[in-house]
Amino acid sequence: MKKSEIKTINIIAILAVFVFSGAGSFMNAAVQTMIDAWPQISPSTIRLVTSLPSLVSMPVTIWIGFVAGKKISYRFCAIFGTMLILFGGAAPAVFHTSWAIVLVFRGLVGVGVGFIAMRNSLIIDSVPEDKQAAVIGYGAGLLNGGAILAGPLVGILVSYGWNYAFLYDLLAMIPLVMMLLFLKEPEKEAAAAVTAGNAGDAAEKNDWRTWFYILLQFIMTAALYPLLSGMSTYMAYKGIGNAVIAGFSNSTYNLIGLLICLLISPIEKKLGKHMLWVMNFIFTCGMALIVFVPKVPVIIIGAGLCGAAFNSVMALLQLYSGKTASARQATLVSTMLIAAMSLGNFASVYFIDICQSIFRTGNDVQSTYIGSMLLYLILTVISLVIRVAPGEYYKR
Repeated sequence: MKKSEIKTINIIAILAVFVFSGAGSFMNAAVQTMIDAWPQISPSTIRLVTSLPSLVSMPVTIWIGFVAGKKISYRFCAIFGTMLILFGGAAPAVFHTSWAIVLVFRGLVGVGVGFIAMRNSLIIDSVPEDKQAAVIGYGAGLLNGGAILAGPLVGILVSYGWNYAFLYDLLAMIPLVMMLLFLKEPEKEAAAAVTAGNAGDAAEKNDWRTWFYILLQFIMTAALYPLLSGMSTYMAYKGIGNAVIAGFSNSTYNLIGLLICLLISPIEKKLGKHMLWVMNFIFTCGMALIVFVPKVPVIIIGAGLCGAAFNSVMALLQLYSGKTASARQATLVSTMLIAAMSLGNFASVYFIDICQSIFRTGNDVQSTYIGSMLLYLILTVISLVIRVAPGEYYKR
């Protein structure tokens, strides 16, 4: 299908790929219930239910970045990946005689998430250039929208039983049907001219900031993820809420993240080189509210601040890396940023253990929230005193 021939229904099918691209994190609201249901297993092992898909998806994401649209069709990646999410996501509702079996199915979810990581490339190859930015924005909105919906629904499902939470992934049938019926493979357009035009730029090395952004994405994600996966545990420890309320808090995080993505361009123009440290500071303030004022309304406000800050920085690092990476490696760097997020999600389980060994509070999630607050404060200072924005920002 040529770009000029694409129809609205085809664009909707492309956007359907985004809906379950965050499937690895959909079980956040159910984590504490699962910990209670499996007391003989350590909490860190239980939390693999949300972090393992991220680890598994990381190498798949990098591999897909090289082969999607070339050796493997976009259509196959999207449909096969969503089928894995559907099957691997829902299967533990029935097959759960051991936690190892549950984690095997969660690994399948990770493979599926890795396969559909080609979604932005699919847009670029399928949609006319003047519409690409808008469609990518809609996709980011649907990604957050899927997480917003998952929070309260998983919280409700888990109230019937810890394994019922996995039934949420049956909803993947809806985008899967859209892809089967209306997703078209983009026509391969000659890229030789583009490659030749970029040959001179490709010889340039990546700016040191490029690798800094990848490392920063990993660190920030590792410190963020316990906010989402540990909220039900934290509320239970403080005696202020259940899985449904924790799911609502996570939905607030995603809703504010969705709204901030729609405003990222004017915000970036307004803050310029200061945006990175400002957003890190806002995240620090959000965590401070959660740690020092553990009341449900305040926690929801804190989660919203964290959602605004993290989602802004996530988009900002993609923008920055496009300005600092060499032309030949720009696509690879973009994929590595996504992979860094996946690795950070997995590492968050061990970040929790590290924080508890340092702060030794009555609950490991509370220790982690303190650690996240302090780590983001350190990142604020680093972003403030070091020129971490692309060089052009300091010439304005």
